[in-house]
Amino acid sequence: MVPHKIVYVGRLEENTGLPEFFKWFRSLVKRYEVVFVGDGVLRKECEKYGQVCGFTNPAPYLRQAEYCVPGGYLAAFEGLSSGCKLKLFWNNKVKEDYWKMSPFMRKSVAGWAKHQSWQKVADEYLNLYNSLK
Repeated sequence: MVPHKIVYVGRLEENTGLPEFFKWFRSLVKRYEVVFVGDGVLRKECEKYGQVCGFTNPAPYLRQAEYCVPGGYLAAFEGLSSGCKLKLFWNNKVKEDYWKMSPFMRKSVAGWAKHQSWQKVADEYLNLYNSLK
């Protein structure tokens, strides 16, 4: 983990809470660097603040970051698994509920996330899908 590094992972769109991230980041811009792993309509705006890598594997970037700003819960799992602190943003009631009702608002989720894998996530989806048949 490198102090003072933030990685945003997800779509670069307004409904992800990205404008709220910009407001927060403006006060930190001299102390932190940011990398955006994703793409979208707000790409040009993101380029004003830091490097935009497009959609690529976020793991190498997360391993170097202090904070992960996830666009969704899968990115949050990856950030926690990499040892990052999470910083969550929203700009609408749905996204607020999405985060506040998730386990990511609890401190204990970091230990749990470290023991997850893509195979476990896939198995959970398959179990859910098969239970609906």
